Amino acid sequence: MDNEIFNLIKDGKIEGFSTTPKMIETVISRVFIFDKDNIVLKFYKRDNEWWNTDMKDLSKGLSRINFIRQDFEFNHFLNSKIYSNLKVAVVDNGTVKLLEPKNDDDELVIVMHKEDLSGTFTDVLYANNLTLDEYKNIGKSFAKIKLAIPKDFLPETSLNWYEEMIERGKGLTSWMLNEKDFPAEVSNKSLALFDKILQENKTNFQTLTKENLFVCIDCNSENLLYSNHELRFIDAYPPKDNWRIGTFDIDIFRIASDIYALSGESAYNAYLEGVNKVAGDYLDKNLKDFYLLYGAMIMAPYFFMLSKKDEKYKVKAEKYLEFVKKIVN
Repeated sequence: MDNEIFNLIKDGKIEGFSTTPKMIETVISRVFIFDKDNIVLKFYKRDNEWWNTDMKDLSKGLSRINFIRQDFEFNHFLNSKIYSNLKVAVVDNGTVKLLEPKNDDDELVIVMHKEDLSGTFTDVLYANNLTLDEYKNIGKSFAKIKLAIPKDFLPETSLNWYEEMIERGKGLTSWMLNEKDFPAEVSNKSLALFDKILQENKTNFQTLTKENLFVCIDCNSENLLYSNHELRFIDAYPPKDNWRIGTFDIDIFRIASDIYALSGESAYNAYLEGVNKVAGDYLDKNLKDFYLLYGAMIMAPYFFMLSKKDEKYKVKAEKYLEFVKKIVN
């Protein structure tokens, strides 16, 4: 059914739209952009075996339904201006119609307001034209958002924070070592330092359970927009359940690592000053370097991966590499 729907939409055979859309296909989704209507429709694909096995099964049924519904609700909470509605797509006499979904509908489509994506936070940070006061305000704004996210979004888990970080460490090992353009020596040093600090804090981390932890956001700089002094989120729902739970620090320092790597230490310090004004009591001052390292270990290889498809990421990847070297040496 989904291929029929996609082909009809590509041909402009969809009720309520006046033009034929552009289609962008990603690893896991098909996105239809209606420029004249300022509307974007996002469908999750069913047939990505890697995603269905390692992330979340989107092939059919309740797993697919629950993921897409939670993805929409999470992103709608963070950015209701972009994530406007959730519909089900049906075919009626050769035309696609978008209707209100019922509980068992799994051909769900996320309806989004078309947004100018030219101002990604990555590009803003690399340009490094923000004032220190703007970085402070970014820190304040993000801390307020973190505190406001309902704990209803937490996944079911019986793991403590040490056990959660062991699982994250396994993922980091594969992530870093599989990116062949990222120097293996730096990866190995990073992983060794990560494990060393984790083991040093084992007892403390074991005391942290779901009741003490917070909802996590996929808040890297590629999933953020910044314009008119406002930080906004796109596609910020973590695809794995255990990525959706963590200490308050972990997201704070995911953004912090991007700021430090791409804009420098003064910007980083100003951002943390803003965070501290709102939520200083929630931060573990002794683990700043650990969480900064964790954020860098995710993003540095990612920029090398992105640079294979787009040359503009190469300079950012090199800058991030120097930042990781500074941490681990």
